[in-house]
Amino acid sequence: HRSASDTMGILEGFAGTTAGSFFKEPAWVDTSKPPGHTSQAGVYGNWWKIWKGYLNLSFFFYSPNLVWFSIAAAVYVIFPYDFDAAKEYKLDWIAHRFYINLFVVYAYFGFWNVTMYILNFGKRKFNPSKNPTMGTMAHNIWYSTMGVVQWTVWEAGFVNAYATGRLGYVKDTEHFESWQSMLKLFAWCLFVPFWRDFHFYFAHRFLHIRFLYKYVHSLHHRNTDIEPFSGLCMHPVEHLYYYSCVGPSLFIHASPFIMLWNGMHLLISPAASHSGWEDNFQSDQFHYLHHAQFECNYGTSGPPLDKLFGTFREKLGKSKEYQGEASEVTLDKSPPNEYLSGSVTLNPLPTTLQQAVFNALAYGSWVVLYFAVMGQFNLGGYPYEMAYMTAFGPIVIGLTVLWAFKDSRPTLWPFHKETFGRTGFHVVVSLFLVLLPVYFYVTTLLLQPGQSAYYTIMDKLEAARAISTATVPVGNNSEL
Repeated sequence: HRSASDTMGILEGFAGTTAGSFFKEPAWVDTSKPPGHTSQAGVYGNWWKIWKGYLNLSFFFYSPNLVWFSIAAAVYVIFPYDFDAAKEYKLDWIAHRFYINLFVVYAYFGFWNVTMYILNFGKRKFNPSKNPTMGTMAHNIWYSTMGVVQWTVWEAGFVNAYATGRLGYVKDTEHFESWQSMLKLFAWCLFVPFWRDFHFYFAHRFLHIRFLYKYVHSLHHRNTDIEPFSGLCMHPVEHLYYYSCVGPSLFIHASPFIMLWNGMHLLISPAASHSGWEDNFQSDQFHYLHHAQFECNYGTSGPPLDKLFGTFREKLGKSKEYQGEASEVTLDKSPPNEYLSGSVTLNPLPTTLQQAVFNALAYGSWVVLYFAVMGQFNLGGYPYEMAYMTAFGPIVIGLTVLWAFKDSRPTLWPFHKETFGRTGFHVVVSLFLVLLPVYFYVTTLLLQPGQSAYYTIMDKLEAARAISTATVPVGNNSEL
């Protein structure tokens, strides 16, 4: 007897499906065990398998990346950027981009919420007794909407930079003028999901350090039993560092589509992975374990960085793989509840004084940045100071508030028992991958056209090309 997966042949796994379905558990899951109890050790941790996937492009065509890429391409073609309008920050064109992003997010996240929780397409919920309440859904949708607002701000800044010459770019027609230019475009399209895997690990782990976790990332972890909208439900400061993944577009000469493709990946990829179910497209036991336990599985189920650094947990229950400080995974044992039970209790206000202080200082710095970008009070004349404040301000504020209120845990918790080298390595890499893109994004917005890091890089590349192609005249002996 052959399974449905066996009969699919070359199409098995295409676009992230299992046996041609978006609503089936991954092939490695043992359905005789409760959801979440199949060890993932056999399918996670093999670097050769990961690199093979990169080399044969299965990481793109045989994964959800193909679905997200198709959505991004559709948005780019149907709703092209208006660079003439974007030369000035005007509410009309920015609101237009916001509504596009909001529709995509609500439609995509809503699809997974409806199919899994209302239409009951899922049969294997990780925690079958727990369901999202009205209060949980209101909370998650509110902060997801704030995530759409902030991505629209990032996107508007990029489009204005393209329109005003602060960033250069390749026109779409130019990308199809030769095979070489088409291959470059294809390579940048492949780079986005590759980059996302590594950026997410380091950004996410960085957010778990005590001075950011307590005031920022803990909001995302209010969801111990996740649902689709919980994926983008983050504190606005976390959104800031999360969207810094789009940083490469500050330094490369490519189509604006690469920036939009990266942004769409950031917007919609968290939905199905936070479904809370085991039997759906992009079902993510790996990340569910992170929400159930907090201090494990910081990355994705792609590159085995958690395996490398000892924070991999393979299943619910007792782990043979985990080397960190956290205790055994246990599911939420609170009483069962129906889907959307309870009442709406949306309360976006901070619940503690120290959280209120952190928020006031962090959001206050963004008000200052807004005035700088809009040319008010001569603040635009301090691009580097504004950039430092935006990128590093939340860290300084978090440390200051944590020390002022005398937190009971170590500053580097839960990594306080790691070797200095391991923690230092992660912090340094996070500096380059997470913080500096925010810094250079702000300088790009505030510096005059032609002065951003992009032009510094392009000038150096042009100089290098000139040197490599220079030739010494033959037969010129006038100086002999």
